[in-house]
Amino acid sequence: MWRTEGLTIGTLAQHLKTSEHRLRSVINQNLGYRNFTSFINEHRIAAAKKALADPAKADTQILTIAYDVGFASLGPFNWAFKAATGDSPTEFRRKALAIS
Repeated sequence: MWRTEGLTIGTLAQHLKTSEHRLRSVINQNLGYRNFTSFINEHRIAAAKKALADPAKADTQILTIAYDVGFASLGPFNWAFKAATGDSPTEFRRKALAIS
C-alpha cells in the first residue's frame, strides 16, 4: 500500500478500517515519526536503496525506481532520498555498485 502514488493518511486509514485521527496518533506517538509523509517516505527510500544497490537493476532508470516506490516525480524523490541518505540517488547507486 505504501507504494501507492499519492497515498494519503485518509486513504490508508480507510484501508486499515480505522480513523484518520487514530492512525495519525499511532504514526506520531507510538512509532515516533514526525508526520505521515516521513513515515511513508522511510519505507519508500528503503525500497529505493535496495533497488539502486541491486546489480540486476543497474540499467533501470532512477525515474522508474522513483515511480516504482511511489513517488509521483523525480524532484521530490531526489530531495527525499538525499535528505534521508546524504547522497543523491545517482551517487548512492554509484557507491553501492562499486562495493558489490
